[in-house]
Amino acid sequence: MITKDNLEMILEHNKTHLPKIKKAMDRIYSLGDPLAHVKPLDFIKTYLYEHANVLQFPIQNADYGGLVYYYNGDYYVHINTAQPRIYENFMWAHEFYHFFFDRDKIKNPDQNFIMIDHIYDEKERLPNLFASEFLINDFVLERSFQFLETAHTKQSLPEKIMRLISIFQIPYKALVVKLAQNELITINEAKSALDYDYRNRIPHDIDKSFFEPSYTINISGFDELYEKAKGLMYEEDLQSIKKSYDKLYEQVLASVHDQRGTKG
Repeated sequence: MITKDNLEMILEHNKTHLPKIKKAMDRIYSLGDPLAHVKPLDFIKTYLYEHANVLQFPIQNADYGGLVYYYNGDYYVHINTAQPRIYENFMWAHEFYHFFFDRDKIKNPDQNFIMIDHIYDEKERLPNLFASEFLINDFVLERSFQFLETAHTKQSLPEKIMRLISIFQIPYKALVVKLAQNELITINEAKSALDYDYRNRIPHDIDKSFFEPSYTINISGFDELYEKAKGLMYEEDLQSIKKSYDKLYEQVLASVHDQRGTKG
């Protein structure tokens, strides 16, 4: 949790880790995929779909955004779609970092998924810093913020940051930290803006869907795993797993309908 009390410490840790993250980004860019530069979030999603088993379904736990784990020869990435889309987008990048750079650690049976011990722990700071750096282009941020400073002179700093959300589609506090880190705002300005109640003050001309959960359900990777298991398992065991999966899918679907207040 980023607060006024730990903001300066977080910025100091970011400054320390930034060279490592820049090298990590260069490694991603060296793959030669144009999406990494033009649409980084699309690149992340596409890469994970191509190299891992991606699961998307909602879990009603405000402290849980996603997970990467290794099981029986395969990597799995889960994204919690019950969180607002701006957090979901950030989590895609966070989990991508774990998958791409922590593969060997995740494969270790003693730590086959990443647990966060402390906000300053590298296991937390590195993927969060990567998500901010990869999803927020420095040039676009500076150009956009300068425009808002001149075009919306009567608006407060938090209101301008809200407009940046519509550009980058990531969490409010991540933008506050990035603005301070890039010295586009001062530490004191960042602290003053940090606790702004943006959820209840969304401008009427900003897409409110950014602040709402998608409740996406995607467990399509099961079909591929099911086909892979054919011939390797007894048919009775395989059908038992299939029935359990179908039951779980229906339960998740019913849960989403309840959350949305919809039927069918």
